[in-house]
Amino acid sequence: MSIIKWDEYGYPTEESLEELEKLINSSNYKEAVSAFYEALEENYYPDAVGVEEKEVRGHVIEVWAYHTFGWSGNEAIIKTLAKSFLFVLFLERYDAGGHYYFKLKEEALKI
Repeated sequence: MSIIKWDEYGYPTEESLEELEKLINSSNYKEAVSAFYEALEENYYPDAVGVEEKEVRGHVIEVWAYHTFGWSGNEAIIKTLAKSFLFVLFLERYDAGGHYYFKLKEEALKI
């Protein structure tokens, strides 16, 4: 089941963003991480998320990519995720234009 609910115009509903914010700030780490990565699988452009290889601090590694492409619905998801300490903990790289690269979920669960 999808953590983000979309309205008829293709935007995430306020209710789903509020629920996401609660979940990613949960005291249950595994629950918070799971919700964080479930949200990172959601994107108005389905091919704008997934595993990519990127240079991070001088090394090419696999990361989970999330590209907003400037779509305000995608930006709303990222802004909600940024309200959690997990965002900074998992962010590996950011490129201007809405290109975010996070640790893979398996690595995040080991922290």
